[in-house]
Amino acid sequence: MGVTRRSQDIAGTSSIAWRNRIRGVVSAPLRGLLFGGLARVYPKGDWLPQPLRAKTLLRNLSLPPERPISGTMSAFQEEMKEALFQRPAWKRLGGYDSFSVLETYFRKSDTRDPLSRIQYVDIKTYLPDDILVKVDRASMANSLEVRAPFLDHSLMEFAATIPSGMKLRGREGKHILKETAKTLLPETLIHRRKMGFTIPLDVWLRTTLKPMAADLLLSPNGRVTKFLDPRSHRQDWEHHQKGGKITVRTCGSCSRSRPGTEDISDESVS
Repeated sequence: MGVTRRSQDIAGTSSIAWRNRIRGVVSAPLRGLLFGGLARVYPKGDWLPQPLRAKTLLRNLSLPPERPISGTMSAFQEEMKEALFQRPAWKRLGGYDSFSVLETYFRKSDTRDPLSRIQYVDIKTYLPDDILVKVDRASMANSLEVRAPFLDHSLMEFAATIPSGMKLRGREGKHILKETAKTLLPETLIHRRKMGFTIPLDVWLRTTLKPMAADLLLSPNGRVTKFLDPRSHRQDWEHHQKGGKITVRTCGSCSRSRPGTEDISDESVS
């Protein structure tokens, strides 16, 4: 069973072992002080070369091994949320923690192996609530019936018994699958970089979706503005419109504007 994109980021096909060795050697309080302190002062650095973008890594090392997956799966880090919401909406949330969704499944996991625990949570959340939903909607919209052979229950049950050390081999993920495929597929295809099904959202937000997105994010009467403070993402929006990289706040605010979210707005707070 392959490791998902978020699992690669949290556990890391190349770093799960040494991250957990650090957690095993350095006590939790010391990790919080050392790595947490460094994470707070380290620049976010999207402009830095990939090896130097260490802010998230430092923050994750300061936390228990289960906790970072919530931050990577969420559009907003916990510390960002208070500044993002209008005060009445923030009060209405009552300290809700997004991690609680995943924590339920971490508790149900019957293994201590970090990779297996993350994969179990992925199977219970990311797979049915994200990946399979997208495939189902896209295929039905084009009158197609799609099946996922790797999700055959017998294969899934067998994959769950494979030790993590056989799924990861050094810096290589999906090791068993790649070894099996060598007799069937070209080497260049087996080791090709992962290609996601991305959409040109940054282009759309500067062109066809710009009027709608601007109204949602910045208009005093916009649906998003009812519960999110436009001051928290106006600068991000203007930066993006000038050609800058789309931010999590801009993308997340637009994508999460759906009917039914108004129940945490100031209109519903007594």
